[in-house]
Amino acid sequence: MIRFIPLGGFLGAGKTTTMLAAAKILESRGERVSLVTNDQGSDLVDTQLAKESGLAGIGEVTGGCFCCRFDDLAEVVIRLTEQVNPTIVIAEAVGSCTDLQSTVVKPLRRLYGDALRTGPLTVTVDPVRLRALDTLTKRLGVEPDLAYLFRHQLDEADIIGVNKIDLLSAPVLSALTDDLSARFPHARIVTYSAATGTSLNELIASWGTAVSEHDAFDIDYDRYAHAEAELAWTNQTFTLTGRGFSALEWAKVLLEHLGAAIDAEDAAIGHIKLRVAAADGAVKASLTQAGAAPTFDQHHGGPLSEATVTFNARVQLGTAELDAMITAAVAAADAACATASGPRTGDIFHPSYPTPVHRM
Repeated sequence: MIRFIPLGGFLGAGKTTTMLAAAKILESRGERVSLVTNDQGSDLVDTQLAKESGLAGIGEVTGGCFCCRFDDLAEVVIRLTEQVNPTIVIAEAVGSCTDLQSTVVKPLRRLYGDALRTGPLTVTVDPVRLRALDTLTKRLGVEPDLAYLFRHQLDEADIIGVNKIDLLSAPVLSALTDDLSARFPHARIVTYSAATGTSLNELIASWGTAVSEHDAFDIDYDRYAHAEAELAWTNQTFTLTGRGFSALEWAKVLLEHLGAAIDAEDAAIGHIKLRVAAADGAVKASLTQAGAAPTFDQHHGGPLSEATVTFNARVQLGTAELDAMITAAVAAADAACATASGPRTGDIFHPSYPTPVHRM
C-alpha cells in the first residue's frame, strides 16, 4: 500500500524545500518517492525544482487547491502509481489553502483507503511569519482574515513542523514551541531546518505516527475566500538575453527593487520565487518579507548570454499595482545588468471562491 503524506502550510514556509529534502532521505533508505506540487496557476518554480531532483516521479495539480481539484489529485496519484509505482507520495497543497482535513485527508481515507495509507497532516510553519501575524493581530486588536486562515491551518494540523530553526536562538525556539503547544495542544510540534537538514529525521519519523482525533474549528468560508482574494497571484515566464551577464546579480536587483516597492505600500508578501535557468545551471531566489534581503537556493556563477526566467509571486496588492511593480523591477534589473527581457507570459489574478469537491 502506498503511503500518502499530505503537507500544508502558509506561503513561504518552506514546504517545497521540506518535501525535496525529506524525499532524498527516504530514497536513501530504499523508498521510491513521488512528489505532487499544487498551485492556482501553472509555470511553477517548485515544479521545476522537483523535476530536476531525480526522484521517482513528479505530478502537478494546477488551477486550484487540492480541495477544489480533488479528482485531479486522485488522477495524478493513480498515474504516478501506474508509471513509477512509488512507495511514498508527498503532496504539498497551495500555501493559502486550509480545511484540508475535511476536503482532502478524510475523503482520501474514505474513498481510497484500500490503495492509500494517508498519513497525518503536517503543516509547515515559518517562525517569522507566525510572529508577524501574531504581532499584527495584537496591534490591530482584531484578527485579520489572513491571520484567521493561518490559525486554521495550525488548528487542523496533526503535526506542526516549525521550519527554519537555523535562524532562531535556543531561547526563542523554546518560547515558540511552548506557545504553539499551549495554543494547539492536539498537535505534535516538530522543529527542524529543511535547509540544513537539522532534525529532519524527526519530522520524517512523525509521519508514521497515529493521526489526531481533533476536529479543527469550523472555518468561515467567506473569511477564508476573502483572505485568499487579498493576494494577487502571478506565474510568469520570459526570456533574458545579454552579453556575459550575471543571473545572480540580475535576480538580486529585481527582488530588492520589488521588495522595497512592496514595503513602501506596507503590503504583505505571501511569497516571491524567481528562477533564472540556463543550459548549464540556474539561480533560484526567494523573498518572503517586504524589505528583507532575498535568499538564494541555487547559484550560477558564470556569465550568461541567455536564460529563461520563471517568476511566481503572491502579494497583498491589486493586480494592476503588482503588474506595475514587476515591470519596474524587471526594468531596474535589466538596466543594472545590461540585459534585455522578452515579453512576459502569464496572468495576474485573485483566487476565486474556494468550492471543495468533498467536505466530510
